[in-house]
Amino acid sequence: MNIEIQKIVYPGKSFANQNGKVIFTDEGLPGEIVEIKPIREKKNYIEAETLNVLNPSKKRANPLCPHYKICSPYQYIDYSYQLELKEFQVKEIFARNLDEDLNDFKIAPSPKIWGYRNKLRLHLLWENNTASLAYHALEAHNKFVPIGGCHLASENMNNLFSALIEALNNNKFKFIEEIEIKETTLGRLLLVIYAKTTVDYKNMNSFIKDIAEISPIDGIIYVAKEKSAETFLYGKNYIEEKIDNKIFRIGAQSFFQINAGILKLLIADIKEAVKLRDFKIVADLYCGIGTFGIIFADKAQKLLGVELLEENISFLKENIQVNHINNYNLHKGLSEDLISEILKEKIDTLIVDPPRKGIGQNICEKLLKAGPKHIFYISCDPVTLARDLKMLLQKYDLAKVYGYDFFPHTPHIETFTVLDRK
Repeated sequence: MNIEIQKIVYPGKSFANQNGKVIFTDEGLPGEIVEIKPIREKKNYIEAETLNVLNPSKKRANPLCPHYKICSPYQYIDYSYQLELKEFQVKEIFARNLDEDLNDFKIAPSPKIWGYRNKLRLHLLWENNTASLAYHALEAHNKFVPIGGCHLASENMNNLFSALIEALNNNKFKFIEEIEIKETTLGRLLLVIYAKTTVDYKNMNSFIKDIAEISPIDGIIYVAKEKSAETFLYGKNYIEEKIDNKIFRIGAQSFFQINAGILKLLIADIKEAVKLRDFKIVADLYCGIGTFGIIFADKAQKLLGVELLEENISFLKENIQVNHINNYNLHKGLSEDLISEILKEKIDTLIVDPPRKGIGQNICEKLLKAGPKHIFYISCDPVTLARDLKMLLQKYDLAKVYGYDFFPHTPHIETFTVLDRK
């Protein structure tokens, strides 16, 4: 079956309308004729897989990763056109859901489009008594695709992954299920080994020593996945990143933004927004290890951070201390549960950086009743952002929407929205 692709819609599906039937397939640029294989038919649309491209667009690129459909399905698209597509998708979402015209909206390109990830977690696949790295297959979470490395990770990370595979094949540690590497802009590495249960670590001593000698590793941590229990096998239990002259300690299971290079652009835009607004009493929901609150601590009289996960809280406390922050007040718990308590503090500005699901109806309703003068909303999903804004715009004006390509060669889109109370 041949179809003509009309556009690419968020989150990254190629769209066609064939004889009144909507079709979504996994690859194809606007104007291309592609041969597809229908996979499943729903009531209102067909899901398909692209088999061949019959008239390739000039905006096509040659993917570097043979497994690109799993790790970064936009690799087949010229990078400048990736940015155009993401800009179009955000504008379309805002126009359709909010009747807002984002004429001046732009996606800031990533300073690095390859090797930009500072964290990568891969499965270990054992076949014929030999270990290899693998991604989870698209069609099923219990199936895997072996890889030799990934171009989204740095050379340092790929070299360490290769050394790990060689060492694992020498030692046959089949209890290890996953390996994660975290890296800072200073080139330091943290190795996290995941397995189902605890083991006798003494048997791993020679393996640990060999790995520690070949790379600039600051620490090796073993995580038993059943209870998320950590054991430090070597060095420190964290690596340090430096952003905007602030130091951040990042642990094995704590969160930090994946692309540190473009994070600096986001911070610069937040600084511009801060200059024009009241920024005395500030709350930071979903604050993680404290990235935004700590960076802007010197501009506020009082900071309130809300975080649930103990791993993040542990390093948040360390980051407050190591940066000599004296005006930070930590609130432990769900942002959704603590929002009313936070709003009693009469905050001027609220910073939110929620997970993909957004802040949701509960927080939006509380903000409509007694919200601050300004909201800085950092989002990793323009669809849930638009859903939340549909409520918030009852009492807030949309001052500015910024876009960032935190994840080149993927459909993901990061935005920063500034809202001012009417």
